[in-house]
Amino acid sequence: MRTFLITMIIITLPLFTNAQNFNPSAGQFRQGSPFSSTNEKPPQLVQLPTMKPISQNRIQNAQSKLVLKEQKLIKLARKTWEKELDIKAKQEELRNLENATENSDNPNHQKSIEKYKKQIAKSQDELNKAKIELEVETKKVEAFEKSIEEAKLRRSDDY
Repeated sequence: MRTFLITMIIITLPLFTNAQNFNPSAGQFRQGSPFSSTNEKPPQLVQLPTMKPISQNRIQNAQSKLVLKEQKLIKLARKTWEKELDIKAKQEELRNLENATENSDNPNHQKSIEKYKKQIAKSQDELNKAKIELEVETKKVEAFEKSIEEAKLRRSDDY
């Protein structure tokens, strides 16, 4: 048993020493050795087909952008609507202040009326700006919709 163990160690010892001294660059020099045939080529790696990323075409991208622009347009419309309601509420408060006869002798009453008039004027300016912005965005969305429709027609004509 002892001799068997010693012989196994002696047989396997060179394998372990060669594995520890492995030099991959030495394999490259063997390729050009005179003992190898000239027809042998180095092994090539397997070329996997490249997968293109999954993407939408131009029209689908444009349609998704159109949806975003329409959502922005809806937000702007809500904003202008809220400003209109705010102006109506302030005008109603102003009418109530002007109709209040009991506070007409108070000098603060006139100041509060002027204050409400300034607030209404400021809100009216903001409303006008919001309406202009809404009109501009509406025109942009309509133009974008037309360009998408034209792109669809061009695409169908190409085939």
